[in-house]
Amino acid sequence: MHNHFKRFSCIALALVLMLACTSAFACTGYYVGKDASENGTYIIGHTVNASTTFQSKQVVVPHSDEPGRTFQIAMTIDQMFAGENPELPTIPLPDTTYKYTATPFMDGNWANAVANEMGVTMTGAITASACDPIMEADPFTEGGASEGWICAYIAAVSATAREAVENYGKVMAEYGGSESNIFFVADQNEAWYIESYTGHQWCAVKMPDDCAAVFGNEFSLGTLEAYTEGESLLHSDDLFTVPETAGTAAYDENGNMDLLLSYSGPDSFHDGAHMRTWYGHKLFAPSTVGDYNETERYDLFFKPDEKLSLSDVFEMTRSRYEGTEYDPDENGRTDMRVIAIERQVTCSALEVYPDLPAEMATTNWTTLANAEHSVYLPINTLTNSLSEMFSTTPDDLEGLNFRYDLGFAHTHFKRLCALSEQNRSEYGRGVREYWKSVEDELIANYPEVLKTAADMYAEDPAAAADYITEYTIANQDKALADCDTMFDELMWYVISNTNTMKYVTGEDEHYVPSMLEVEADAEADDAAA
Repeated sequence: MHNHFKRFSCIALALVLMLACTSAFACTGYYVGKDASENGTYIIGHTVNASTTFQSKQVVVPHSDEPGRTFQIAMTIDQMFAGENPELPTIPLPDTTYKYTATPFMDGNWANAVANEMGVTMTGAITASACDPIMEADPFTEGGASEGWICAYIAAVSATAREAVENYGKVMAEYGGSESNIFFVADQNEAWYIESYTGHQWCAVKMPDDCAAVFGNEFSLGTLEAYTEGESLLHSDDLFTVPETAGTAAYDENGNMDLLLSYSGPDSFHDGAHMRTWYGHKLFAPSTVGDYNETERYDLFFKPDEKLSLSDVFEMTRSRYEGTEYDPDENGRTDMRVIAIERQVTCSALEVYPDLPAEMATTNWTTLANAEHSVYLPINTLTNSLSEMFSTTPDDLEGLNFRYDLGFAHTHFKRLCALSEQNRSEYGRGVREYWKSVEDELIANYPEVLKTAADMYAEDPAAAADYITEYTIANQDKALADCDTMFDELMWYVISNTNTMKYVTGEDEHYVPSMLEVEADAEADDAAA
């Protein structure tokens, strides 16, 4: 396996100092159980929020049977922030490692949405934090598990979701952890939620099939009496003893340890994260919540009022507290930490299909740049390669995460997002409308694509892989062309309407992509016929 984790240069570190440190604590996680989804699929995902100038790509890492390989542990954000250059260990790899798709940053770090040929998928991290006394009792370790590398490693070596959780636990036991994080893991049979608190303490629970979850950067597990040890509950050996040592242990009236209070402390919630958790309920299960309350403990898992579609999930990642007093576009406030923050680097919704062959069991519906004005495109694990503009890795990575370079698809999508978000009503509305029409068509047609691929797979897996690869690349190339068309048209629209003496007509005018006008004309012709 090639080295995914080349270090940033000192030049790039200066920008990380300014932008990446605080923004690492900003992702939103989400889950939909197979009995809560319209398609009968598991959906796990999160918005990857870092810096507005970070760039990402999409890759396929091949299956390998070569013995003697190792996996390089990566630096953490904090180490990068401090300008450190530690000698980090490598982890031995088994002779066989699995093919997987991933969506890393441009330098190969932070492969935070992975899916392998065994039907195992993992996403994270949603950064959280433990209280000071608990961290003093079990501090982080250098070279331990972190969001920079752990998902890619787990995808390479895990054949089931349970094994993925167990492998995570083995890493924590041998190497420790370097960050407080939250992860999702799923396969065709079950889905797990992992909270990683300190240098060695973590807890994983099996997620209910009939529930959903949406949350900000905060831990949520309380007491664990609803789970069965070894079946629906896995955890570190000292999970319950470390809080006792730290003097932070908190219990309910029945003597069950409350993990949230024990590891995060009594002041666990803050608006920037907790409001997103509340808004997830507000969107998907409004019957479960009232007005926002900073001190209320919202259930991690809840039953949505209606079964959720992929489109529901996509639109959630574009949410800006619409319909509430916290909508920044209505109230003019600039301190609102919305879900659709402009610092999204990429967003992924990994959909796991219980009844497909394992090698094609997962599709990563993923964006480049902000979900609000970008498009979710499907990448199935059967795919062998991706469009060059989406997956290219340049020879010179120095400062790349901060470079305007039209050689990479991410730059194209990011510039359209940045322009659209200067005026969401006049500039961005048409962009969002067009991408929504693309997604609706993809979602409508995708079941037939999968059926065709599955039928081919039964006769000739290689032919099925070629088919799904051609389909994926065609979608990527078309989306990139559409992105460039809209950017050019929108830039001309901005130029044409930059006039302080502009005559006000009172008409509700906004930029409309030419592709939408063509679609409207075609629909009119069909109706007339």
